[in-house]
Amino acid sequence: MTDELERRRQALEEAFFNKYNEELLSKLRARDAATRKKDALAAATGLHDEKVLDDLLAAGIEAQTLAALAIAPLVFMAWRDGKLEDRERAAVLRAADEQGLKADHTAYKLIEGWLARNPGPQLVAAWRGYVTALRANLTPAAYAAMRADILERTRKIMRAAGGYLGFAHSTAQEKELLAKMEEILG
Repeated sequence: MTDELERRRQALEEAFFNKYNEELLSKLRARDAATRKKDALAAATGLHDEKVLDDLLAAGIEAQTLAALAIAPLVFMAWRDGKLEDRERAAVLRAADEQGLKADHTAYKLIEGWLARNPGPQLVAAWRGYVTALRANLTPAAYAAMRADILERTRKIMRAAGGYLGFAHSTAQEKELLAKMEEILG
């Protein structure tokens, strides 16, 4: 009888440690995958600020979706009033296409996700960190050109909504958001 009890004890012990080892291995794999994503994003952006990289990853930005950040301000403007009009959605997707992002590209799919569900302040924080890092890493002329391009494309999204009763008129929300973006862009 003691041999049978010993075999059962060993079987239970092995089952416990197998499950524990699987959980540890799973956690290690997840941590390793997160590190690889962060390293790839750092390589793609040239950024080394851990907080900025963490914010970008939390917003769904990875090396293969980095191009979506150029479209993020357009998404903010499209969602400025808490709802997304078909014309605004079409204008954002057209801008993505003009950036060279096609419907099968991972970044394009991320943008579609942002258009399907408002990404909220998390994306704004990630974009702010990215812009701050870009400003530090680009020449003043390159940064000024990027800033002008972002603001012009954002104004196009404002116009896509048609303003009040279809007339090209900016609402207070639009003006406030544009001012916030100009402040972030410096």
